[in-house]
Amino acid sequence: MVKVAIIGVGKMGQRHLENWLQISNIDVVGIVGRDLDKLKRLAETYNTTSYLDIRSLLEDQKVEIVDICLPTFLHYEAMKEVIGTDEKVSIVCEKPLCLNEDEAKAILQLSKEKDIQILVGHTLRFDPEYAFLRQQIKQGVVGEVGVVRLSRKTSFPGRWFRDNDKSGGILLDLGIHDLDWLLWTFGDVERVLARHIKQKDDREFDYALIILRMKNGVIVHLELSWGESSLKSSFEIAGKEGLLVGNSDSKEPIQIATKQPNQSSDYLPKELVTESAIYKQLSHFKDCIVNGASPIISIEEAVKAVELAQATIFSARNGVPVYLAEEEVQE
Repeated sequence: MVKVAIIGVGKMGQRHLENWLQISNIDVVGIVGRDLDKLKRLAETYNTTSYLDIRSLLEDQKVEIVDICLPTFLHYEAMKEVIGTDEKVSIVCEKPLCLNEDEAKAILQLSKEKDIQILVGHTLRFDPEYAFLRQQIKQGVVGEVGVVRLSRKTSFPGRWFRDNDKSGGILLDLGIHDLDWLLWTFGDVERVLARHIKQKDDREFDYALIILRMKNGVIVHLELSWGESSLKSSFEIAGKEGLLVGNSDSKEPIQIATKQPNQSSDYLPKELVTESAIYKQLSHFKDCIVNGASPIISIEEAVKAVELAQATIFSARNGVPVYLAEEEVQE
């Protein structure tokens, strides 16, 4: 049995806990949190042991995987503490890796020094719809891609998410989902331009627009919003031979429209969409750690996603494009 501990018992921590327990040969030996009543309830429900801090957990249990599901601004210190223990413990961390580029690079360096494997939960890589979309692009179903339009909208978050110094705001917290998928699918970014609109009268609304030019010439239009009643996402991939279109409101996840004669539109099979991205992610991470499988995302890629998100924040804040290829801001 592989011994797993979960740090953080908020909504995401509980979701991870439930998914870990569905994976074979996993023993969740501990959970860490601050809410005593919640800890007691979860420990009794899931037959595990509760702790108030990471040190107490690691002194009491021999853990092989620590799953960090804390707010973003706590990722850095939590990973430093786990890496700094005498035992070699692998780490699973919710996205983003860290709050900023400096912290992310510091964790990368520490992980290399201690030979610690860190796997970051960028769930779109495990989402059946987005994984299928990438596969279609790589297989050239719509030919050479020229323009990409992505949209991700959800309700205005509460608690610490409202504080940009803790969450990174909409551009990091929400935008990094699609930014990582874009890097994974199309490669490096050459130029970033972003705009951010935030209501100043305490109304619950936040909006951002990101325009990217990839090094391979693809132009990306990414729209983000904290102002919907529920999660809504969409994409349109325009290639020389057709379109890939999808919308979370549609009953059919992905429509493939090409200009081949007499060819009708095709769709992603519905049954693939029912699979849990978090379950697939955690199962994959377990295989990487236990069986030496190659991870679908490296810590270097997770650092690059944070760097790109930080570039969008800089662009939006200063009203200037950021040229990543030249590693400087053009004014």
